[in-house]
Amino acid sequence: MESKKINHPGSWQAHGPSDGPSGGPSVSPSYASDRFPAKGILLTLISLLLCSLAGCPGSSSSQSKNDPNAKVGRRDLPPLKIGVLDCDEISEVLQRRWQEYSDQQIELVKLDRQMIASGPVPALDVVLYPANFLGSLTEKDWIAPLPTPLLERLGGGKKGTKTNQDLNEEFTQGIESWSSRWRTIARYNARWMALPLGAPCWVAVTRGLDIEPLKQLHQAIGSNQNSPKIATDSFESFLAKAESTLQDSLESRRELLTKLLQDRQMIDKRALVERFLWIMSTSESRYRGLVDPYKVTPRLGLQEFARSANVLHRLALIEPRTMLASPVDAWEKVAEGQAVLGIGWPRTDGFQRASLGTDAKPLRMIPILFNGGNGILASIGRKTRQSATATEFMYWINREDNRVALQAKSPRIEVLEIDNDVNRIRDDYREYQTLQRLEAANTTLDMTPRFLNADPLIDSLGEALLDIIEKPESSQSRLEECKAKWTELIEATGVEYMRGSLERSSGFSN
Repeated sequence: MESKKINHPGSWQAHGPSDGPSGGPSVSPSYASDRFPAKGILLTLISLLLCSLAGCPGSSSSQSKNDPNAKVGRRDLPPLKIGVLDCDEISEVLQRRWQEYSDQQIELVKLDRQMIASGPVPALDVVLYPANFLGSLTEKDWIAPLPTPLLERLGGGKKGTKTNQDLNEEFTQGIESWSSRWRTIARYNARWMALPLGAPCWVAVTRGLDIEPLKQLHQAIGSNQNSPKIATDSFESFLAKAESTLQDSLESRRELLTKLLQDRQMIDKRALVERFLWIMSTSESRYRGLVDPYKVTPRLGLQEFARSANVLHRLALIEPRTMLASPVDAWEKVAEGQAVLGIGWPRTDGFQRASLGTDAKPLRMIPILFNGGNGILASIGRKTRQSATATEFMYWINREDNRVALQAKSPRIEVLEIDNDVNRIRDDYREYQTLQRLEAANTTLDMTPRFLNADPLIDSLGEALLDIIEKPESSQSRLEECKAKWTELIEATGVEYMRGSLERSSGFSN
């Protein structure tokens, strides 16, 4: 191959001993190499360079292009640093699958919320975190907007710059296929800040209870005809019917609730707050938001907050085991016939459970959804030193096979397409996914606390709600105390700083 492209001096002897290539005096090979040693070396280097560019057998670039199983990246590069916040359960699978894909190592850096609240910004390439922490990470400059090349690969760029083949291949897993709840949690201040790996919505599931009053409330919300009175009357009717149905066991349920409240360390307080916000999401729209974005004052003193706290108390009396548990545990207890009411979401394995007893009541869902921003997001680190590889990692983690593998470890990760095989998918899981696909009108982020420094506010609200469940007569006064605490926390953050975060975090609901 080289002889066709380069006339090496040594090839002149083919013209005979008497004449050179132009009819002049002949030049022997030895004479040429003695007189022009540097030229010979230079031509040899050029030959090798052309060989590598042409893809000669054995070249690494040709092998990686032709071999679909070839790994990307180089082992000699520094490890890709991946920050992990509150999603340690996916670490092992994430690292193993990436090493099957790339020769470049990754280093998982465990993060905690206090580190982000007060520590310096480290040089991370990618950050994985719960969606309701997006505001703090953005405001503290830990993460950067998704780069344009990645958005284009995900189907969010100018379509005219792609071939039809690229569009067909990439749009199936791109932005075009994201649900509204995914799009909503991935945006902040009108920019794509993250790649959504999931956005499970909170929903109530029941066995043997009459849910018609709350179905009517859902219809009022969907038609923009809701009011505080409609919400109050609907919950009152639902609770009264549930308490009548469970009349014989209400006293034992009350005793169980009292016992569970004695060990607050075992209670999922954040899940309790999310259940309270699920109730609050049914309130009249003019009271949307936990903090007034203009006055930057907490809204906890409004009547709807006290009403929702009292509803939460009565729900806890009906089913104390699920109101104080994690979202998945609450769902599973109802799905397995061990409880009559739960607010949460199902595990994401999808496989059929063992058959329930014949006396189990039908499982029904109340079609009121709340997007708490509990799914996992992936973002590019603001101080990444390997932006190209970080972008490749982001595109890789969005692949459907990776979502499936990670979903098996975390219910906060969702696949893009659900296989509704009746022999494999549980009825409750399939119905939940169907309900989520119809959620566009009522999964906004108005009540979702994803603004700057929301954590201490949510923790203090969780303590207040536990006090109210224990002593419901204190609901109004306890919420006023919590409001005063929130005011102190907001002032510590800075009113103007908080106002900007509220505007950037709450203005992009569907």
